[in-house]
Amino acid sequence: IPDSFCYLPAETGPCEALITRFYYNSALNKCQKFTYGGCHGNVNNFETKEECHHTCVGK
Repeated sequence: IPDSFCYLPAETGPCEALITRFYYNSALNKCQKFTYGGCHGNVNNFETKEECHHTCVGK
């Protein structure tokens, strides 16, 4: 069972950087790319798809 934070939605946050990150999409049971603004947001935010998959899908 994935950690509860894996079920949080992707959250860009209020800042305006255009950082490619990955989040776990619980409806599809896979990690997907999203654009992170660089601040705030939540912990369903991974630098690599592999890290996301290992943390949320691989459980």
